[in-house]
Order: sequence, then structure tokens, then C-alpha cells
Amino acid sequence: MTAADHDDARSRTHVTERPTGPELSRVARAFQSARGIDGDADWAELALIRMVFEDVRIDVAEKQLMDAAATVSEAQESPKALFGRPSEWADQQAEELREAGLDVFEDPLVMGLREGAVTTLGVASGLSALFFLSQLLDLLFGGDAGPTDLTIGFALMPLLVAALLVVLIAVYKRAVARFRFPVVVALCAAVVVLGAGGAASILMLVGQRGPDVHLAWAWSILLVPVYAALTWVVAKLWRVPADGAGKGDVLTPQQILDSAHLDDGAWTARARAALRRRDDLTDARVDAALTEARAHAAEAGSSLLEEFASPEGYALRFPKDPRTVARRMTVFFAVLALLWLALALANAADAGWALSWSVAPPALLVIVCGAQAVGHARTWRRAVRCS
Repeated sequence: MTAADHDDARSRTHVTERPTGPELSRVARAFQSARGIDGDADWAELALIRMVFEDVRIDVAEKQLMDAAATVSEAQESPKALFGRPSEWADQQAEELREAGLDVFEDPLVMGLREGAVTTLGVASGLSALFFLSQLLDLLFGGDAGPTDLTIGFALMPLLVAALLVVLIAVYKRAVARFRFPVVVALCAAVVVLGAGGAASILMLVGQRGPDVHLAWAWSILLVPVYAALTWVVAKLWRVPADGAGKGDVLTPQQILDSAHLDDGAWTARARAALRRRDDLTDARVDAALTEARAHAAEAGSSLLEEFASPEGYALRFPKDPRTVARRMTVFFAVLALLWLALALANAADAGWALSWSVAPPALLVIVCGAQAVGHARTWRRAVRCS
């Protein structure tokens, strides 16, 4: 152990609680036992967190760091001396994994059933607080009718709106890698229209056939802790699959072989999906990039895989265009704002143009989507000026 190592270890404080988690604990123990220095564990924790923020699957990040810990143990040098800063090392590992085209990344917005259910209930809790605020505003500034009583339909509204938002995110994230952007916008618009119609049908059915429950409007504040408690219960009872379950082995030889044997059709399909997932290239630029790749490979008399390696690595070669993302998000949120506005006006007309709880959800979403559209429009204008 060098004097610098002693100084580095003494300079670290343990006032701040370390992040927790089984993977983090195992990595920290591996680095701490490699040389017996606590500072090495701190380096590993920062590297693991950085890789997870880069959307690397946590089991893959753990495997990479376990290999690094073995190198530290063998060399008996600090990880900083061997690999540099933890953030730089983690970014390099993530870039190499992307270039290799291995399926070891996960998008936090691409949710499974469990994540979707927990997110829906959590969002419903937040929306319930906003619904209560709308009731309070109706009491203070509304008409003579005052706030609406708490009914079964009112209690279900936050859940239905939250479910619609989660489904909208799921459709967007899955469609953006498969279809051209106008098709993605059309699909999302259809989700909003069909989802709003489905929610209205459910509320109408509950109002006609459900129990006739009417409580004072102030009781609606209880929806916040109720949905929060349901979020906690579902998260606890619906367990995350055990480590490695459903994921397969980490970086198996089969994964590498599958990535190394792609015909031109499969390579093109994966490259198109990778280019679209970037979300900063226009559809015309994606088509041009693939056309250039096919022409270059044909001229060289080789396959696309031989000429450009993995399709995911090829997709990373193109410079980012900040104008495309801002322009697309401006259009996307503007369309959503117009759809929610139409729904809010329709509900307001049904309510006799009075402020009611059925108007509040779409009106709130008009404000949110409109603000997003304005923000992205400003970014778009700045990007155009700088280009």
C-alpha cells in the first residue's frame, strides 16, 4: 500500500450514507478485499452507478466491475491508476458494449407489467393530490354548485388517467424504433383518443351500475395516501424476479456469436432500429445512412457486418443533430396538447361550462404538454441559430 493510497483512504469521510443494493454491496466487497482499501470500494460504487445511469443492465455492470476487481487484485494498484476516473471508465465500458451490439441495455421508460403497475399507482397518487387541489379551487372560485362529491367514478379517475399516461409512454418507446416519426405521432394520438373514450365508458358504466356512494368533497384528499399505500403493497407483493431470472447469462458466448453472424437483412433491420432509437436523426437521414452503407458494402464486395461491424456501433458513428429532437418533441407535445384541449372542452360542454373534476385532468395535461412544447420550441430555435 503506497503513501498516496493511505492518504486517499484517510481523506474520505463516511458521514454520507452509501447507496444500497445487493449488486452494489457485492462490487464494493470485491474491490475492498482486492487490496484492503476502502477507497477502492468508493471508486467501484461510483463506476457502477454511472453505468446504471448509462442504461447498462445492472447485472452486466456488476460483471464488468467484478472483472475489474480481479485486475486490481492481481496488479495491486488502485483502480484509479489502472482505469482512470470511475465516470470515464464507466462511459468507456458502456460505449464498447453499444458498439459490440450486445443486448445488455435497458430503457427505464420501457416498463414491464410490474413496473407499469407500480408506476400507474404512483402517478395516480400524485394526480389525486392535483384533483383535490382542483376541488379546492372550485370551492374558492367556482360557481354556486361548489366542489363535486367524492364518488366511485371520481376515485377511479386518477387511476384511469395514470394508466393512460403509462400506456402512452409504452406505445411511444416501442414504436419509435419501428416506425417513422409521423406514424409514431399518429399511434400516440390514437392511444389518447381511444384511451379517453375507454375511460369515459368505464366511468359511465360505474355511474349507472356501481354503488351510489357520495361523500363530502374533502374526503378526496384520502385518495393520495390510498394510492400511495397501494403502490407500496404492489411493489412489495409483486416481487422483482430473482437475480438473473429472465435475463439469461451475462455476455454469454452465444450472444457474441449471434451478433457476429448477421445477414444483410438482419443487420439492416437492427441498424434502422438503432438509428431511430437515437431520436436525433430524421427518417430521411436514417434511410440515407442505410443506403450509403449498402452501397459501400456492395462496392467492397463484402457483407454489411464485415464492412461496418455491429449495426449498433454503426448507428453511433453519426454526429448528433440537436435540432431534430427539439423539432420532434415540439410537434409531439403540441399534438398531445391539442388533443387534451379538445377533450377538456368536450367535458366542459357536458358540464355546462362549469369547473368540474372531469375537466381538471385534461386541462392539467394541456398545461403540461403545452409547457413541454414551448420549452422544446425554444430549444429548437436556439439549435437552429447555433447551426
